[in-house]
Amino acid sequence: MKLIRLALEHKKREFQDDAEECMRFFDGPYDWLYGPRLTYNRSFDFAGEDGLPGPSARITVNKTAELVQLFGPALYHRNPVRKVNPRHVPEPSPLMYGDPAADPMAQFVFQQDLQMVRGQWEADRARADLLERYLNYTPTALDLKTESRWAITEALIKGMGCLWSQHHKPPGAVMAWSGSFFDSVDNLLLDPDADSIRDIKWMARKRTRPCWEVERQWGLQPGHLQGQAGLESYSQQAAVANDAAGDYRRKQGRTSDLCVYWEVYSKMGLGGRLAGVDKGKAQSLDQAGDYVYLVLCEHCPYPLNLPPPFCDAMLMPEAAPEIQSELQARAGWPTPFWADGGWPMTPIVFHWRPGKLWPMSHMKPGIGELMFLNWAWSFLASKVRRASRDFVAVAKAAGEDVKDRIKHGADYTIVEVEALTGSIDNVVKFLQHPPFNKDIYEVVQGVTQNFERRVGLTELMYGLSGRQYRSAQEAQVKSDAVSVRPDDMANQVEDAMTHLARNEAFCARWHLRGQDVQGVLGPVGAQQWEQLVVPSDPASILYALEYRIEANSARKPNKQMDVDNMQQAVQQLFAPLWAYAQQTADVNPLNALISDWAKSIDLDPSRYLLSPPPPPMPGPGGADGPVAGEAPTTAA
Repeated sequence: MKLIRLALEHKKREFQDDAEECMRFFDGPYDWLYGPRLTYNRSFDFAGEDGLPGPSARITVNKTAELVQLFGPALYHRNPVRKVNPRHVPEPSPLMYGDPAADPMAQFVFQQDLQMVRGQWEADRARADLLERYLNYTPTALDLKTESRWAITEALIKGMGCLWSQHHKPPGAVMAWSGSFFDSVDNLLLDPDADSIRDIKWMARKRTRPCWEVERQWGLQPGHLQGQAGLESYSQQAAVANDAAGDYRRKQGRTSDLCVYWEVYSKMGLGGRLAGVDKGKAQSLDQAGDYVYLVLCEHCPYPLNLPPPFCDAMLMPEAAPEIQSELQARAGWPTPFWADGGWPMTPIVFHWRPGKLWPMSHMKPGIGELMFLNWAWSFLASKVRRASRDFVAVAKAAGEDVKDRIKHGADYTIVEVEALTGSIDNVVKFLQHPPFNKDIYEVVQGVTQNFERRVGLTELMYGLSGRQYRSAQEAQVKSDAVSVRPDDMANQVEDAMTHLARNEAFCARWHLRGQDVQGVLGPVGAQQWEQLVVPSDPASILYALEYRIEANSARKPNKQMDVDNMQQAVQQLFAPLWAYAQQTADVNPLNALISDWAKSIDLDPSRYLLSPPPPPMPGPGGADGPVAGEAPTTAA
């Protein structure tokens, strides 16, 4: 727990403060930037030592929301198409086995090895087909689209989005699933001793759940866990409000019903390698191995997944064999992702920092300009508020009648003034503020352009252009330039989705049986799963198969580009395919072209498809062919 607290402090310095600041720009109070300069933000302290008067109008320019709404749909529009293929291994060459004439067994051994390689490839191909069908079903069933959009939104704002791959069985369900689910990066901790995420030795995930649910999961007695101080569910708050002694019980700390605990995935054992641990205890702790899973709660003196007597067995090498076996099972990772050097969490990150454990938010390079824009627009709004007021100077000698008509008169009112001496301005005068200085608008515009360059919110992202293009080549060059950053970010998302598919495949192999996949693959597929996937070596799932995402399958399609491409394809291909159909009576290629064209413009293709011609009628010579000397008949 001391190490976890140190990791929290390290994360706060390196990542969390900036992430929370960017999040407040996206969804915080509209005036948070103008309050006292607190420890959690770098606000404008107008009431503090600077002595500056604050603006009367406090504005937050929500450029962060524009970023999320423009980039998010371009990065993940629909669930990607997952492809699983067996790796192609080289087949044995006859030259490796010598001359068959000199060695009669050479040809036999060669055929044996060739059959073994091809048989293994066929098994891998069948296994790949089962996994591909399952992996393309679960994203829709488990709503991966929503989970991924949450992770991408947090990656854009805070710098990292997290998707956790795990075995999942909904309450009351018969079937179990292998899927990936979002959890906020706020709940993630990484080993602070590492300089990059690839070097970490442990990872932790913060969980907050009702005490009774945690006790039920780990087999603890009811009332055994103490809730985190100050954490009450809404139902508990309602119960306390209706209890006469509720405030007294709250002051005593007896009303907290939410438990905060940490799930730790370690590649450095149970903690025997931590500094300051007694050598004798460290040797006993090492018996659990390097790859261990711990559930730690600050108010519980032992790991929740290792209650007595297992926590005692950790320090007793002479413990009973059945206790040792159960200890190994309880302390093991739920899914051994360590077998591939991986972790149960897949990060979505757009900007890693060299030599830094935590990434940088996409918004961070422009935070300085964004703060200035908020400050400048707030003072401009205050200026508008003050300058929009009307002041009328009226001489005291004008009389109450003149003043009343000025204040309450209709649009066309005649005001009689007696004994007017000189100009009317001597009696009534409008006072006007001096005009705005246009330089401030130029400054704001320049800072806005700098900010938009930092984060990629250029006018082309909005579909706008400052001037008309002089040629199609110029338009193409600008389109290619503006898409460099979104394309790179989309590639990062697709790489994360590829890694996610691999994690889910391994999780499915480790946990699921035939009855779990029967609803997806059918009875025959479930039987093949039991024969090919369940008994397979985990290495065959990780290394014998290739996982990838079809390019751009997760991105929002360019509808107009699809329509233009299909129009061009119809112009080029319709005539030759029509000629081919007339010659061979095969209308399938032509129907495929018509279907693709109709779908591109949202029409029902079934109304335009051609029916295959009927078979030719037999001639007078019967079924064997026409009578000699007569021309063969053809179909209409």
